[in-house]
Amino acid sequence: MDELEERFELTRRTLFRDIKALLESGVPIGGDAGEGYFIVDGYHLPPVVFNKEEAAALLMGAKLIQHQADSKTNNTFKEALYKVKAVLRYSDKEYLERLEDSISILPPPSVANAGFPDSNIEELQYGIAVRKVLSIDYSSGFNELTRRDIEPLGLVYYSSKWHLIAYCRLREDLRDFRTDRIQNIRLTQDEFDPSKHPNYLDFLEHNFMGTELSEAVVRFTKTVTRFLGDQKYYHGFVEEKHLDTQVEMKFYTPSFEYFGRWLLSWGNQVEVVTPLELKDKIAELLQELTQHHNVFVGND
Repeated sequence: MDELEERFELTRRTLFRDIKALLESGVPIGGDAGEGYFIVDGYHLPPVVFNKEEAAALLMGAKLIQHQADSKTNNTFKEALYKVKAVLRYSDKEYLERLEDSISILPPPSVANAGFPDSNIEELQYGIAVRKVLSIDYSSGFNELTRRDIEPLGLVYYSSKWHLIAYCRLREDLRDFRTDRIQNIRLTQDEFDPSKHPNYLDFLEHNFMGTELSEAVVRFTKTVTRFLGDQKYYHGFVEEKHLDTQVEMKFYTPSFEYFGRWLLSWGNQVEVVTPLELKDKIAELLQELTQHHNVFVGND
């Protein structure tokens, strides 16, 4: 009842009155102390009718998911949208068709060139929902496959990839699996209890923020800032300040070496303001590169 009160912003007395009215109209509603209220299996409600604003919101979702999910999920969403369109009034269908031709989501270059990888979303969703152990072959990225029995806990989209957070029985710990590296999924009959594991979002937060972060302030030329795109967020970007010919950005990074190598890719279009430790690290990396290429040229 608490969930119904919050969702519909009604008092408990009003909710009980509405449930009674439904029962009197012939809707078979059951009740269970552990499950709450439910409609008895076998009874079908009349078809849901969407208004044009709700349908437009679903259309926007379809456009967004087009470049962020695999083909199977995409096709399933399209089929659902066709059913939504089928129950719209004629004027609302026309409204939706005009919007559909006038809304576009441009994919990142990697997706535009190669398409979104098969991410097994549908199978993973099913495993999470029915709480069954999945047996998978997983590639670590070095062409090495390992068989894993996993307890799937949650799906997360970050860094332009879908990730499955699951308890790995082989490693006896929670693991972050890139879904496009999962192969040969098999649903087992072995059930698991997700409450025995930490919340998958807490696990992610610990992985992202559990290490000590260091602050760095750098300045990019305004010419190059438009090419940074989402890269800056992957490197801990938090804020920026516009100067005359530069944009000063603040980052929090767990590794000056990793961050410094990224900064070097922008050549003389970036300069480090603070800290001195990062400046020293970049100087060290430059010296390492110079020595490497001098040796390489000398041996040629």
